[in-house]
Amino acid sequence: MLEPLGPVLVFAASNFPFAFSVLGGDTASALATGSPVVVKAHGSHPGLSAEVGRLAARVVAESGLPPGTFAVIFGVDIGSSALQDPRIKACGFTGSTTGGRALFDLAVARPDPIPFYGELGSINPTVVTPDAVAARGAEIVAGYVGSFTLGGGQFCTKPGLLFLPRGHGLEARLAEAVGALAAAPLLDARIRDRFVAGTDDLGSHSGVRTVAAGDDPAGSGAWAAPRLFLTGTPAVLADPATLTEEHFGPASLIVEYDDLDGLLAALSSIEGSLTATLQAQDDDTFALDAVLTVLRQRAGRVIYNGWPTGVAVAWAMQHGGPWPSTTSAGHTSVGATSIRRWLRPVCYQSLPQTLLPPALRDANPWHLPRRLDGVLTLP
Repeated sequence: MLEPLGPVLVFAASNFPFAFSVLGGDTASALATGSPVVVKAHGSHPGLSAEVGRLAARVVAESGLPPGTFAVIFGVDIGSSALQDPRIKACGFTGSTTGGRALFDLAVARPDPIPFYGELGSINPTVVTPDAVAARGAEIVAGYVGSFTLGGGQFCTKPGLLFLPRGHGLEARLAEAVGALAAAPLLDARIRDRFVAGTDDLGSHSGVRTVAAGDDPAGSGAWAAPRLFLTGTPAVLADPATLTEEHFGPASLIVEYDDLDGLLAALSSIEGSLTATLQAQDDDTFALDAVLTVLRQRAGRVIYNGWPTGVAVAWAMQHGGPWPSTTSAGHTSVGATSIRRWLRPVCYQSLPQTLLPPALRDANPWHLPRRLDGVLTLP
């Protein structure tokens, strides 16, 4: 049977103060296994984290659960210390590649290494075929610009690369759509400063041209205007590390391709992502199978004629992908099966009925659906 790993440490995310924070999906799925949870609150919203923590502590007390069922801690150093505490048996993390890698290394360097389920950086490529451009170019422009600027471009599934066939004729429409958008508030000044520095470097790259870039408003607050850039597959192949780097905020890069071979080579040079999207026609003349073969190797969720900013909490959801999008491509942090991260299988061999856990006894006192010799049986 599957049993809880034990106390779980959750590092809350900055970009979703509710869904991926103190009482987000990591916390909910770990508590559902019966594991106690310690949440390291994110510094971007300490007041909200403290208040939500107090509400949760009150519910724990009113429900008669042990006081150690749930706790919130604050501070970078205390988070690292908690990760190395031998009582912690697993960790969930949502955040930057740099921060996540440092914590991952701590988790596996422990005398007793523990599972570290990190969701890190993701560039989320989108491929548009020539037939799709011809059939619905204006619709694709609107969907793409809306997706990469949604929430100030601070979704982990933001489409950071848009592959368009050379001669697409959409540049003026893209520039107009991005230029019409006002600056948006980013989560904090540190994120804004990194966004500005990173996109300034991208715009100054010899193989990149700026399509649209608004003015960042002066004054208080961490605001940033959308930025859109353009390059080609040869430049991506020559410098993939720079041109396919994630820039957290309202920015994206158009990559023009000349033919199928160049497109596939550029796609293959991209690191792992949470999502990959294909915009095509049902009667498309492009080699869709070849494109999908590469896309499904690079991402945990493949989208057809949709946009990646939108994650359903469902049985089929896979919110994970190859490194660096996650530290373990076999897990999801969203959806029903996210609970499996915090469980381990235990086999009980030849135990008498009185010593077996109730879930495994012949009488099935908990009335559970179970498999007997591989056959699913209902209570």
